[in-house]
Amino acid sequence: MRSDQRQFLIFDLEIATRKDGAPPPTMDTVVSIWQNAKDQNQAYEINTGSASMLIGDIRAEAAEDHVTLLVRLSDKKAPNSVYSKLTTNSFVEHEKDDDTGSDLGCHVIVSRVQEANRPNIYTCAVERISGMPSALVKRMLSKFLHTEFKQVATSFQYPAPGGGLDKNGLPRMERCCPHIELRGRASEEFISDLEQGVLLGVKLVKTETVTPMTGAAYLVRDSSELKLQVVQNNLPAHIWNSLKSMLNTYSQDYWKSVVSYKLPNSKRIVTVDIENETGSPLKELYIQQFEIMNIFPPLAQSSQVIVTRLRDAALPLFLSHRTI
Repeated sequence: MRSDQRQFLIFDLEIATRKDGAPPPTMDTVVSIWQNAKDQNQAYEINTGSASMLIGDIRAEAAEDHVTLLVRLSDKKAPNSVYSKLTTNSFVEHEKDDDTGSDLGCHVIVSRVQEANRPNIYTCAVERISGMPSALVKRMLSKFLHTEFKQVATSFQYPAPGGGLDKNGLPRMERCCPHIELRGRASEEFISDLEQGVLLGVKLVKTETVTPMTGAAYLVRDSSELKLQVVQNNLPAHIWNSLKSMLNTYSQDYWKSVVSYKLPNSKRIVTVDIENETGSPLKELYIQQFEIMNIFPPLAQSSQVIVTRLRDAALPLFLSHRTI
């Protein structure tokens, strides 16, 4: 991670629920919960307590149709930082005590307006930070919704789909704790390489019931694969759209696929894991992104507040990825 450059990954953010009939909360409701978590300095403990995460800063002006968060991670097991200058043979190690962690900061920009014709889907950009993957950011943002659900007895209520009244004669209410899903948008480079290269094969992967293998209890059944052969003379013009539609059709039985193809004008073969339901690549390398160059003054690896010059440079590029 260079101090004068930053990359942002583009995701579809969904506020999801796991109970049939439970409506998801609005983004404004979720933002207010994140703001409360920041104001109360709520922390999310990870790695058995050796590290913790929190929302270090949030910019959520009502007049703006987007919100920026600074997600921070403090890792007490990280090594001491060391600086050196080889021309003078100087060496400085900054020692930390057992309760001090190495801090990482990650900017997250979220649209407060749903994508056109895509209910409950919001564009989200996550700063790419080594040591803080987007999956970890997602877990933290969901955790604060779960905390709200546990601490506030009336949170996330909705009228029971079956109707009826409670003992006080009021409409019967139910509750459902929402969670955050982040699904990376396939990068244009990935789609171009797939369509201009040579599709070699597709494997559909199904999760199996964990079952010990007969005669070898140390081995268990975990997953199974359905291997598909490619008929080269029958490929459509736009492979990605056709492939994504097919994968979605089989997503109830096979949760992911492994797509192999040869890069155009190259002998190199690439293998990409895809979530079948959404067509989202499961590795950040193949997710849409934009890059900010020549940042000055240079950036540290973290900050106590949102870095305005980075946020302002990223915002126009983020907005260009929205369709509202």
